Amino acid sequence: MQTVASIIPFGKLELGVKLLFYSMDEQRAQRLAARLRNVATVHWEDSRRFTPEHWAVLRSEHRMVLLDYACETADASTTLARDIHALTPDIPLIGVGSTAADRATGVLAALRAGVRDFIDMDASDDEIRTLLNHALEHAATAQAAPVAASRKPGQLVLLLGVRPGVGTSTLAAHLGALSMPTAKFENDAVGDTVAPHSLLLDLGSPHGDASLYLGAKGDFHYEDALRNASRIDATLIRTAMPRHASRLAILSQTQESSGGSDAALLIDRLLSLFELVLCDAGGLPLRHLPQGLLQATDEIWLVADQGIASMVSLDLCLRQLAQLNARDKRLSLIINRHDEDCGINARQIAERFELPLLATLPDRGRVLRSSANQGLLLHQVAPHDAYIRALAPLQAKLHIGVKDSADSSRWKRLFNRKGEHRWKTP
Repeated sequence: MQTVASIIPFGKLELGVKLLFYSMDEQRAQRLAARLRNVATVHWEDSRRFTPEHWAVLRSEHRMVLLDYACETADASTTLARDIHALTPDIPLIGVGSTAADRATGVLAALRAGVRDFIDMDASDDEIRTLLNHALEHAATAQAAPVAASRKPGQLVLLLGVRPGVGTSTLAAHLGALSMPTAKFENDAVGDTVAPHSLLLDLGSPHGDASLYLGAKGDFHYEDALRNASRIDATLIRTAMPRHASRLAILSQTQESSGGSDAALLIDRLLSLFELVLCDAGGLPLRHLPQGLLQATDEIWLVADQGIASMVSLDLCLRQLAQLNARDKRLSLIINRHDEDCGINARQIAERFELPLLATLPDRGRVLRSSANQGLLLHQVAPHDAYIRALAPLQAKLHIGVKDSADSSRWKRLFNRKGEHRWKTP
C-alpha cells in the first residue's frame, strides 16, 4: 500500500503552500516539517515507492519537489530526480541535506542531478525560509520572466602552444597564480569565503599538466561544467572547483574528454563570473579547441621556442588560424627558453612570421623543475628569478582589478556563513 503523509506542525493548519518531499525516512520528513513550520506544509512520500502513475496524481497539487540528499540517500534521489525530470521537465527540484564537512557529499550530487536549490538543514530558520520563499517566487515567475541578456565583463586569454613541450602549461600555471591578489590566504578561513578573480581553464595536452603543477585536485571537471553551464555561480566556484593556494580557480579536462565540444554557453557564463579566464591550450590541436572559444577570446598568445620543429609548427598553426578567420590583431608571440646564442633570436622570429613579440622568457628549465618537484611554483621559491621578471609584459596585459561583484546566488547561503568549512571532495 502506498505510504503518504501530510506532516503539519501544531497550530499551523492553513499554510497555503504544500511541498512534496521524497525521502526514505519519515523522521527526516518530520524534522523538515518542523523547520518549515512558518512557511509550508510538508507532504511526505516514500521515495522507494515512486511510480509514474502516482506522480501524475501528485504533480498537479505541488509547485515544487523536495528531494532527500542525506549521504545515504543521495544516489537514490539522483535517480529519482532524473525520473521526475523526464516526466515533468519544468518542475523545480530542491535538495535537502547538510553542508557539514562530513556530510556534504550530497551537494555536488544534487547539482549534477539538476537540482535548482539546496536547503541546508544546518542553516538558520530565517535562511531556510528566505531560500524557500525565493524558490517559490522563482517557480511562479520562471516562465514569464525574460531571459537576461548575457554579458561579458571578463577577459579571456588563450595560451596556444604551437606544439607539445614548449612550456605552455608551466607558463599558464605561473601567470594564473600571479594574477591573483598578493595577499596570502593559505590556512586562512577568510580565503575560503572570497570569490576568486581568475580561472585557469586547463585544456592542454597532455590533459591536466597545469593542474598538476598547481597541485589542484577535485571531482568537478570541465565536462561537469559543460553539462551545468547555466547553473554555475560564485558559490559553486568557491565550493566545487579546486583552487591553488593563491585562490586561483582551476577547471581541467578528464583523460576521457573527447574535446571539440560546443562551449559557447559555458565560456559566456565563466566570463560573467571571473575577471580573467586564462586558457591553457598547450599542445592542443586547433581542431580540438572547444567550439566558441576562439570567437570569445580577447588575446591569443602563441607560445613557441627557437627549435626548428617549433618554427614548422608555428607556421602550420598560423595557417590554420587564418582558415578559421582568427589570424588577426589578437595574436601575439611568446618565445620561451630563449637563448641569445641560438642563431636566431626572438625578434627575428617575430618579424619572419609578422607577429608582435610580446615576451621572451629565459631558459630556466632546471630551477622550474626543481620548484615543481617541491610542489611549488617558481615565484614561491625565488620571486626575483629571471623567469618571473620576464613575465611582467604578460601580467601587464591582464585586466585584473579587485572588485566586489554582486553575488545574488542562492547557493551562497550554503557555504558563506561564519565558522563553516569549505566543502571539498575527498
